[in-house]
Amino acid sequence: MELDKKQQLVEAALSLFYRHGVHAVGINQILEHSAIAKKTLYHHFDSKDQLLLATLELRHQRFYHWLEQQFAAPSSASPIDKLFDALTLWFEGKSELLGPFFGCYFQHCAAEYHGPDSTVLEQCAQHKLTVKNLVKIHLESYQLSPQSLAALLDGLMLLKEGAISMALLHTDPTAAHSAKKQALLLLRALD
Repeated sequence: MELDKKQQLVEAALSLFYRHGVHAVGINQILEHSAIAKKTLYHHFDSKDQLLLATLELRHQRFYHWLEQQFAAPSSASPIDKLFDALTLWFEGKSELLGPFFGCYFQHCAAEYHGPDSTVLEQCAQHKLTVKNLVKIHLESYQLSPQSLAALLDGLMLLKEGAISMALLHTDPTAAHSAKKQALLLLRALD
């Protein structure tokens, strides 16, 4: 039962932080949203920052698992197509696992918790690196030189991050389609 309450707290905090921002959400809102007592919260987490780190881990697991599924789906689509088509599904709110689209949780948290000794920033950066490594595995099917593969991967990561930002700023779920066109141009230039 205690694990369920801990999970409830993390789920509630993730939902509120993702939609409204970490600093904009107070502990009392999380308690109200989760229907958990303050004593239980502090039994599981020493601070709001510890709770935030737990939400980052949960979101990381969900996003990574979701992206893995998108790449693994049986299809003749290329890895670039799969990546940006997956983003389109997310932007359109059609990913049940990720829920509604409010931008990148990791970008939001990194903006709120920046600085050289920020554990939050470090965890956000680690998420991005892990996702980059997942994409890299799938790009190896292009059989490019190591230098071209590295350039393609860096370009795709920039296009992915830019598409996420543009989709949020302009409420534009087609941002991933535009990014995909640029990614295919980059691939042709490197091939």
